[in-house]
Amino acid sequence: MRYKIEEIVQLIMDYRGKTPKKLGMNWTESQKDIIALSAKNIKDNKIVNTDKSHYGSELLYKHWMKDGDIEPGDILMTSEAPLGEVYLVSKPIKAILSQRLFLLRFNKKIVNPWYMYAFMNSQSFKNQLLLRATGTTVVGIKQKDLRKIEVELPNIELQNKIGSIFQFLDKKIHINGRINDEITLSEIY
Repeated sequence: MRYKIEEIVQLIMDYRGKTPKKLGMNWTESQKDIIALSAKNIKDNKIVNTDKSHYGSELLYKHWMKDGDIEPGDILMTSEAPLGEVYLVSKPIKAILSQRLFLLRFNKKIVNPWYMYAFMNSQSFKNQLLLRATGTTVVGIKQKDLRKIEVELPNIELQNKIGSIFQFLDKKIHINGRINDEITLSEIY
């Protein structure tokens, strides 16, 4: 069955334009505080470049994250620069959603998060993003346009099967990446 994202999403967090200064606060640089994730941190289905991230206090977190915490099964997607990079949250993380980053929480009664993650990595989804994107120098998508993107959803049983295959492959890719990192380190030392 075909759905628009707005018909199957429970929550979209979008803090476009929000800054600590607008809340009367500042970023901190202490890694003991809560990391602020932005579009620069999502690449190739991973969280990257955390060494270049800002951090915020618990008070900033409470004022900023009004829609709640990030949960397993949520999908983070960059809204621009670059457009359409995705990351599926597989374990609880405490982070501030910063610039150019959407959080999508789908209705799990009709959407398997791993299936949706696979779809959001597909060329079909990327093409729909580009068709609805605006901008010349920096291409991006607004939340109202993201909500209109159409998704072909099989029944939940089939989504669960496809999702579990994708989850298995994702784990294998991460394990292989760690093995490659260890091999590289052992060659250096």
